[in-house]
Amino acid sequence: MSAEAPRRARGFVAGISFLTRIPVGAGVGERDIAASVAWFPVVGAVVGLFSAAVYLLASKAWPSLVASILAVGASIAVTGAFHEDGLGDTADAFGASSTGRDPQPVLKDPRMGTFGVVALVLVIGLRVALVASVAPRAGAVALVAAHALARGVSAASVVSAPSAGAGLGSSYAALAPKWRGVVAVIVGVVIAAICIGVAAPVALAVAALAALLEARWAERTLGGVSGDVLGTIEQTGEVITLLVAVAFAAHIAFPLV
Repeated sequence: MSAEAPRRARGFVAGISFLTRIPVGAGVGERDIAASVAWFPVVGAVVGLFSAAVYLLASKAWPSLVASILAVGASIAVTGAFHEDGLGDTADAFGASSTGRDPQPVLKDPRMGTFGVVALVLVIGLRVALVASVAPRAGAVALVAAHALARGVSAASVVSAPSAGAGLGSSYAALAPKWRGVVAVIVGVVIAAICIGVAAPVALAVAALAALLEARWAERTLGGVSGDVLGTIEQTGEVITLLVAVAFAAHIAFPLV
């Protein structure tokens, strides 16, 4: 027990350190990050709970749209725009490849291009609008579900999709066994089901299909899935989960609402 507990704790701590800006006061190596893959949806739930708390508190003082902006902004702040950065870079690479240019230099360029800006505006705007479109408690539980489920799908992509030859994603993908991705998906969908009920497996199916298509594109165009593509998969998963949750909210009450 004394040997196992610290190892599991390191996985969770590494996930917090890797996916957020929350200080944990511990050094994290590649093997720790690989061990954290199964913890991705749990870390996502922590981020979602923080965002949901901001939304519920802000909605008592301001209209739902303002509260939603603050909530989404809070999640971006606590993660350091980690996944949004990947989305912007991948969108720019997609734009370059669609016009016949080499996407690799564009992917590595720290400057944001037109495709990246448009993708970020659309995705962040959708997240804000979807959360604001339902009652505060429904929006809050949808935030938790979206963050957990999206990171579960992203974790599964880490261990199943071919990784790019170099970069952040490939540095720990080879060290993470496939079972950690399976665990992450199961944990992610269970957390989401607790929050949004039967909408969770539907969101998982759509998000998994989107992740598969994005991974296939990355394999053909970029030679594999990089950290930026994983960020795009996570952002896509968040939006899909929110879309499905809001669609279901009009007809079926969420378990926690």
